[in-house]
Amino acid sequence: MNFYNEIHHPTFTDFLLLRPSAVNHLPHSVECGSRWRTYGSSSGWSSDITDSALGEHFERKHFYLDIPVHDTCRLGDGLTTEECQAFTKAFSQTLISSEKSSLQSHCFDRTTVYRVTDFTSCKVPTACLSISECKNSTDNGFYPIRDTCGCSAHITINNAVLGAIRENLERQFLLRFWLTKTCTAEIEFDDACLTLTASASLALFQELKKSGELCILNLTDQRFPGSCILLCYGSQDINAKVKYCAGMAYAATSRIALEKSIVELWQTLRFMQSVDSEHELKNPLQDPYLKHFLSCNSYETFKEISSEVKFTQHNHELTLSKKLTIQNLLKTLRALQLNGYLYLSSTPYKQSNLYLCKYFSPNLFLHMNNARHFNLENTYSAPFYNEIISSQNSKMVPFP
Repeated sequence: MNFYNEIHHPTFTDFLLLRPSAVNHLPHSVECGSRWRTYGSSSGWSSDITDSALGEHFERKHFYLDIPVHDTCRLGDGLTTEECQAFTKAFSQTLISSEKSSLQSHCFDRTTVYRVTDFTSCKVPTACLSISECKNSTDNGFYPIRDTCGCSAHITINNAVLGAIRENLERQFLLRFWLTKTCTAEIEFDDACLTLTASASLALFQELKKSGELCILNLTDQRFPGSCILLCYGSQDINAKVKYCAGMAYAATSRIALEKSIVELWQTLRFMQSVDSEHELKNPLQDPYLKHFLSCNSYETFKEISSEVKFTQHNHELTLSKKLTIQNLLKTLRALQLNGYLYLSSTPYKQSNLYLCKYFSPNLFLHMNNARHFNLENTYSAPFYNEIISSQNSKMVPFP
């Protein structure tokens, strides 16, 4: 079922496509978007997927088009010495080499955010929030690559903040794995099936195994609560349109994380089955991250990500002792001095509000393209910096 709005309105999508599944073991899908090329999609077995797809659309629309500029001042104005030093260290790594302006004297367009340390407000460069290029070209020179890492949208503030922090940390765990080829453990297929007992996603998981190979990696950082699972799919079939795909989730338990990673993988695999990859790779307007992921569609990528992986000792009791809540995440971030910022906004949605949030920190990896304009040296990477493999750092992580 397809819905199209001929008259554009900022609180509605321009199209909404409902794709019910014809068989029980495959999830339903919803796609939506606007003429501004801001899209949202979701898959699952419940009616909640419509709200999830709409939320993703409005999240991307906001962070592409609607981030406000509240002032134009020097980087350090209103920030502590430690905060200014953290931004300076990050931007000195992300800047374009030809950028001649001084970080200390340049006046950035800035936006109001809240510190995770004490929730006091301050202003930081808008470039750290807006996915689109800033009007000030010098700002873009200091921070040229942006993405949706750490962005979230939800009908409650608590869930929007939790989603933003969780999404950012999920990507930190992924980058740590990609750069060091080290993770907590590999999960065997039979063990994963046991974890998924009575789950709606079990049958889909088994079907994926029948059509190709699966690699299930536990990326959980034991310093944080919850569980992070990376699921990769590979196919050697020369006639298969999709030869590599991936899904990942960071959730309260390994079961929930595995379920979500399966659905995310399916959602991406379904997209890859339906698009003309050659056309998208040549399309200058297409998202560069998506183009990179489509260019990685080979069995060799699957082998690269799933082979020669090292494993660390994992203290399960330490991880399970803390629940995945905002309070515990904030407590951990503060304890590890991964202090960052929360941006918050809202937009009308279904007679109520949709809350939009982004969490980021110059003490963490600022974006997902580890191969270009990337702050490799930061507080989060310090414990494993000497374990980073230089050849891995030269290739962007193959993830959508």
